[in-house]
Order: sequence, then structure tokens, then C-alpha cells
Amino acid sequence: MLKGADDVVMEQEDSASRHGEMTSWDINDIKLPQDIRQTDWFQEWPDSYVKYIYSSEDKNAQRHHSSWAMRNTNNHNSRILKKSCLGVVVCGNNCSTLVGRKIYLRPAICDKARQKQQRKCCPNCNGPLQLLSCRGHGGYPVTNFWRHEGQFIFFQSKGAHDHPRPETKLEAEARRSIQKAQTAFSLSSPRLKRIQEIESLTGAMPTREALPLLLSKPDADMLPAHFGRHLSKSS
Repeated sequence: MLKGADDVVMEQEDSASRHGEMTSWDINDIKLPQDIRQTDWFQEWPDSYVKYIYSSEDKNAQRHHSSWAMRNTNNHNSRILKKSCLGVVVCGNNCSTLVGRKIYLRPAICDKARQKQQRKCCPNCNGPLQLLSCRGHGGYPVTNFWRHEGQFIFFQSKGAHDHPRPETKLEAEARRSIQKAQTAFSLSSPRLKRIQEIESLTGAMPTREALPLLLSKPDADMLPAHFGRHLSKSS
């Protein structure tokens, strides 16, 4: 059944009314709207001057989640959670990975940890790392505001990010896990190689008692006294 002109006009007016109720409020208002007919889908990368109303049952909204690197900042209103953007850590050589991706690391939340992070080398080219601070809100970091009211969680962002998106928390955790595994492998490889050489010369694996000694002190002058006689017999 085709809609009449009056029905179309009423739908447009209803849509405009809903849009008005969704955007006319400010996070600092004494009272926020509660007659909300439809909540928003959660936004992982909110940008620019935007407002969203989430359901209080939304898990991401409950955790005040954002893929931007945000940290809590001081706020005089205890009912409002205020977060500021830290920017992104980039490679000073502007290098690219084998697949053509740039290095956009997630800044550490703690000030000391972030300073230590910038003294490290790029994980891709070992070049220097640099912090690109966020200045998208009139020269200050982009600020996000969260407020729980009744059955809803109100979100408001002020400022537009003037830097690339950093890696997500999951990507950062995966990268650190890979680096730890690579470091452990590189440290253990020479020792494993020494054990394999001993096995090839003696024709037998080191005993359980000798294995810790070989792992901790692989130098030739630290091997057992009978090892030279073992080698001569094998030759």
C-alpha cells in the first residue's frame, strides 16, 4: 500500500523531532532527556563534535571504551567522566612495513611510561619514536565526556582528531606478545645450538643433571672434565 503525502510528512517530522531530541542536549545540562525512543549504535572511533546516547546495558559504553588513546582527566563535576586524547606514537623515519602499513603505536597512559616509550626504537626499522600530541580542540587535546543518567549513557566529543588513528588495544597486545616471543627465541637460539652441537659430537643428549649447566654456562671452559675424554673417544 502506497503511503500518502500526509504520512510522508508525518514521518519526516517525527524523524526531525527525534534528531532534535538527540542533539539539543549538552553534557553539562542539569537534566538530560529521558524520553528516548531509540538509542545509538556504539561508536569505536568517535570524531569531531558529536553526541551519542547509548543504552545503559551497552558493555562498551559501560567501560567508556574508545579505540583512540584516551586517559582520565580532572573534572570538577563528579557525575561526568572526562577523558582527553594522548595522540599517537609514530616512527621518526616515517618507515613502512612490508605490507605498506605505517607505524602508529598506541601511547602509554602513564606519563613516565610514555616518556620511556619514546626512548625505545621503532619495532619495524629501529629508528627513533616520536609522539604526535592531539591538538584538535582549539590547540588542546580532543575531549570525550561520559555521563550515566537513568537507562542511558550520554556521550559527547569536543574537537576533531588531527593525527592518524593509533593501533587498537588488541593490536598493541598482540604486537607486544609477538615481540616477547621473538626476544625469547633469539636469546635461547645460541644455547639450543650449543646443545645440538654437543649432541652431534657425543652421540647422546646431555643428562638431566648436566642440562641446566649447559643452558646457564655454555662456555667451553665450564664444561665437565670428562667431556674432553668423551670427545676423543668419539673421534
